[in-house]
Amino acid sequence: MWHMGLRLPWTWRLGPSNASERGDVIDMLEIEEFPENTLFCGDAGFVGYPLWSAIVSQGHHFLVRVGGNVNLLVERGDAELKENMMVLSWPQSAMKAGQPALHLRLVKVRVGKTWMWLLTSVLDKEQLSVRTIRELYKQRWGIEVEFRGLKQTLDKAQLRCRTSARAKVELHWSLMAMTVAELFALKEQLPQPKANSPGALDPLESDPDPMKRSLAGTIRAMRWSLTHLHEVAESDEKSLPTALRNAKTDDSQRTASKAARYRPPNPDKKPLGEPNIRRLSAEEMKKLKELKQRDLSA
Repeated sequence: MWHMGLRLPWTWRLGPSNASERGDVIDMLEIEEFPENTLFCGDAGFVGYPLWSAIVSQGHHFLVRVGGNVNLLVERGDAELKENMMVLSWPQSAMKAGQPALHLRLVKVRVGKTWMWLLTSVLDKEQLSVRTIRELYKQRWGIEVEFRGLKQTLDKAQLRCRTSARAKVELHWSLMAMTVAELFALKEQLPQPKANSPGALDPLESDPDPMKRSLAGTIRAMRWSLTHLHEVAESDEKSLPTALRNAKTDDSQRTASKAARYRPPNPDKKPLGEPNIRRLSAEEMKKLKELKQRDLSA
């Protein structure tokens, strides 16, 4: 799990290639602590009633991308997809077990050049607008950049330990080292108190935007400091805190597409498509009313 605002790892689980990511998330929800009303944002792999109900039952919310891999229901009206509509997630297994239906909001947004469907448990449009939904999902891409930093910048695409147990420990400590290094840089890049007014922050002292923090620049600054332990910085401008404060990406704008750097499209990878939606049957509507009455009487 990755904090999108701070751009820092929050917690993680390691497992084999066939491990269930959704199962790991449910496990973290039960064991770990999260801020109140946390909004979990995920891609199309984090779908399903068990995961969503686990998030909602903990008092949190979610925002995930959905497509043909999910089935949704509507209580009334035509079963036609609309750009902003209320839906239900209530599979047959949950109905038979007497579990409540999840009332959700389905939104169609455009991120870059791609139109996609996003599903959220935040029903109030004032609390989570379509514009905010788009911006939050765009920020989610930062976790992919974090994976790239671990594999390329820290050179952990291939582990050095020869046994599986030690390789797992190596990866744990690599993740921890990356997190601590980025935390040091974030601390230095936050606005610093003014010298003549300790309680006031100087907005020009540093840029607090974590989006500009550079992992490569952070590692270079710390590596230089570790290889020059016996040297004293001639001025504050050459100190480690200053180097960490300056560990940011540049403001250059891309002028050409970077598509050529990647492999050609995979013909076996099918488009995600649109979510499947249908209206509640008469029997399902009856069960839904019975559950609502039961909850009211309880």
